[in-house]
Amino acid sequence: MLDTMFSEDDFVFKKELNSLLDKLLPINWDLYPDETDDFHWKLSKKIKLSLSIKNWIAPSWPKEYGGGGKEITKAIILSETMAYRMSPGNDRFATRMIGPTILKYGTSLQKKKILTEITSGKVRWCQGYSEPNSGSDLASITTKGDYNKETETITINGIKVWTTLANRANRMFILVRSQPGSKRHKGLTFAVLDMNNKGITVNPIKNIAGKFSFNEVILKDVKISSENIIGKLHEGWKIALDLLNFERSGIDYIGWAERCLDDLISYSKKNRLTKNEMIFDSETFKKRVAILKADLESAKIMTYKAIWKKSVSDDIHMEPSMSKILATEINNKVHDYALEILKDKIGFIDEDPQNNFVQRILNHRLFFVSGGILAGTNEIQKNIIAQRGLGFPKS
Repeated sequence: MLDTMFSEDDFVFKKELNSLLDKLLPINWDLYPDETDDFHWKLSKKIKLSLSIKNWIAPSWPKEYGGGGKEITKAIILSETMAYRMSPGNDRFATRMIGPTILKYGTSLQKKKILTEITSGKVRWCQGYSEPNSGSDLASITTKGDYNKETETITINGIKVWTTLANRANRMFILVRSQPGSKRHKGLTFAVLDMNNKGITVNPIKNIAGKFSFNEVILKDVKISSENIIGKLHEGWKIALDLLNFERSGIDYIGWAERCLDDLISYSKKNRLTKNEMIFDSETFKKRVAILKADLESAKIMTYKAIWKKSVSDDIHMEPSMSKILATEINNKVHDYALEILKDKIGFIDEDPQNNFVQRILNHRLFFVSGGILAGTNEIQKNIIAQRGLGFPKS
């Protein structure tokens, strides 16, 4: 499958995408996309609109919803290339999470409304899963969604946390407990809502890198129509889990890791390890980089396989989890080794990370602490592989 996965047309698409990014991104752009920053945010919106004009926001979606009607390989190339180029404008919550979920579970009306809105490039989505006392254990959520049969509305009360870019988002997909007292995986409803609804308060949470891409979202008597329910009332657990499988591809981490490794090799050719030896000429450096490259290629193949298999079959249990583990871990390994090589430079960092490779790698690594946690911790992923994929009993 992988030997013939990418066609000549795919390589043409990648070349055209890179040409577009060359025009849109500032010269020598090498910053991790931080859409909490106003400049990054404006750039993100500009790039999304440019992608929308070409029907590239979701190249593998049906044309009737503004997609490109192309193979899944185009979507892989888009995500991986934009990550490698560190380009803003790739709304994974929209195109790789809620979008595929709507394609699978949404009504005709929901597909037309939500998917065409995404491919217009004019909306930003966020995820309403985690709560103060509910992270990887998603089934323990307590946010209430009280359904009123007479008005056909749900009234939502609760708190969601670690909600990425909720401060920028127009829309949220959310999981609520619509049957209080129900068993853990029962009585849950999956829905979408407008972030401009009355009763929503967003409070930024600063991370260890000093950024605030994460937010606390307080929902107080927020009312949504039954038309916003995806799937059936009280039967949202399966949908919520399926969405996580879409999220766990790990393709962004592959792009970031490859960019870091390539930049580290370039850096090694221009800088010395000792007075008499370039970093590039060090035998230790060569061996470490070779191992990292081998691990990166292995993770990349697993990631491609997970995305491809999810696109052609619902019978998928462990591939997304395997992909998520391998991709996040190799990304961390590459950045850790880069910091090891750059350690003597860290105390002399220029204030402008745009012109400072050391600052960029340090900022990235601080941010990537969350990589093994998002979409379920890597320890949880190991349990999923063992239990759902290999048939081991729960411990």
